[in-house]
Amino acid sequence: MLIQTLTKTEQVRRAILIEILRGQLRPGQRLIEAALSKELGVAQATVNAALHDLHDQGLVSKVLNRSTNISRYTEEEIRKLFSVRALLEPAAAAEVASRWSGEARARLEEPVRQMRSAADRHDLQAFCLADYNFHQELYSLTRNSFLIQACQAIAAAPFAYILCDHLEPLPTDYAALAENHQDLIRAMETGPEEAARATRSRIEQWLHYSLSALAVPAVQER
Repeated sequence: MLIQTLTKTEQVRRAILIEILRGQLRPGQRLIEAALSKELGVAQATVNAALHDLHDQGLVSKVLNRSTNISRYTEEEIRKLFSVRALLEPAAAAEVASRWSGEARARLEEPVRQMRSAADRHDLQAFCLADYNFHQELYSLTRNSFLIQACQAIAAAPFAYILCDHLEPLPTDYAALAENHQDLIRAMETGPEEAARATRSRIEQWLHYSLSALAVPAVQER
């Protein structure tokens, strides 16, 4: 098991992300930095930095000197998001495969282990957070600062269906989804070409899933 030391900004970013995954923060909802600062017990500057990170990842929309809101995606925006993801993420996987190592395997297998555990507990939020960690590790392992920065802009893609006004997730075999991520690791072990192919295939499947969410009537809030 890998031990990570998170900065306060990273802790705040993850706390907000978890609330989004839980449905406690809804698409379009406004975030008040002063209130978050008090609730989380950190400086407002730390909250501001975390929100800037989430803005760069497409999870919140931060307008200078105006407001910060949870992102809300339309079908057209999801298609555009995935069109970029289909270019960047296969490139990232191929880059990692080109310099494959035991360290890369360990860093990617840890979030897969967390996904399996979350799937066994039927803990959707923990699963999505582990999924997020998998992709963050993938981007980091490229060691290409330009590619990392570009990939950060598509970090919301796996959760796009959550950001389109649906209060309940579609039925998904999360145990199988965890194994899909393990398959991506095997593809990277095989080499850059297979890594890119397998990653592109998974992105196409998840785009179909995300668009399916828009076809399901939103559950009414009680």
